[in-house]
Amino acid sequence: MLAVDVADLDAFPHDRAMTLMRVSEAPVPLAGHEDSRFVLFREAAADLEHVAIVVGDPDPTAPVMVRLHSSCLTGDLFGSLRCDCGDQLRGAIDRLGEAGGGVLLYLAQEGRGIGLANKLRAYTHQDTGVDTIDADRYLGFRGDERRFDVAVQMLRSLGITQVRLLTNNPGKIDALRAAGLDVVERLPIGGQVNRHNERYIATKRDRAGHLIDVSTQPAERQAG
Repeated sequence: MLAVDVADLDAFPHDRAMTLMRVSEAPVPLAGHEDSRFVLFREAAADLEHVAIVVGDPDPTAPVMVRLHSSCLTGDLFGSLRCDCGDQLRGAIDRLGEAGGGVLLYLAQEGRGIGLANKLRAYTHQDTGVDTIDADRYLGFRGDERRFDVAVQMLRSLGITQVRLLTNNPGKIDALRAAGLDVVERLPIGGQVNRHNERYIATKRDRAGHLIDVSTQPAERQAG
């Protein structure tokens, strides 16, 4: 019988972060933000790749505007109406540019860490009436499987120790502060609310504790 020590399980995410390598980087002009570059990091232990998107020329000696963004194929690339991820991604890039520079960490954490296949399975359960958290738990996962040890190492590699964090998620603030980074300010971020994602956004607010004021979110976006 295979026996696994609980302490080893708890240490695994941290151990993965310690294998992070800064692999390559290059200028990647973005629409509306031509002064941008991508810095690629790879976890040797898990063969996962994460990207730091550096917009403009942030000063690492001052607090840097930072967004931790978990990958979302359906929302980021295809504009899925089931979430607000794509809106948050593009909105964050714009705000980094408006601020004169900043960093978006694009983390390989699809579906809050459960992967694309399980995210799609969770969608089918949501269609029966359960919310996102219960759908994930039905599949055997916690409401959020993400850890941010890798994000901490990426920021340190970029020389960033003080951040102005674009987030509604107190868990991200707690994770960075627990690792010794100075979160000097939280900046809210939103996405458009529509009939497909309104329950998803409300669940983040009401059950996951995200700091969201739905009344301030942009008007409904319809499929078209």
